[in-house]
Amino acid sequence: MFRSKTAWFSSSVPQNHLDFWMVEGGSITGWREADYLFSADATCPDTLRIFESKDYICNKITVFHSLFLSTCEKRQSVKSVCIGHYVLPPTSVQDEVRKEVGRLIWEHEDEETIAQDEQKTFCPSEVAHSEQDVKGNM
Repeated sequence: MFRSKTAWFSSSVPQNHLDFWMVEGGSITGWREADYLFSADATCPDTLRIFESKDYICNKITVFHSLFLSTCEKRQSVKSVCIGHYVLPPTSVQDEVRKEVGRLIWEHEDEETIAQDEQKTFCPSEVAHSEQDVKGNM
């Protein structure tokens, strides 16, 4: 699932998420070299350092909530999970988002609720895949 992909993991990420990443072929590296950055807590000191970095401020990197990996594991697929739903912004941004849309996807009480909500939510990458599938079947 993650073959040839690299990731950095905050110290806030549960060990089982790192284990899943590696079992599925991913490797772990420093945050400046990683394809993906995962954290479970925007207030964790290592995640805060990334939010304060020039790369983050200049929109060169994005931090994702590690619950993305748990959802991929449950579905046994990375293609059926919209990673954009798992962007982990700084807490000040999270507060503003909550005012507009309510809870963030990783704040749901259980993963089954997340899977149900994701199926109801529009994801642009799903449309692109659907259009390619249709074109490929013509």
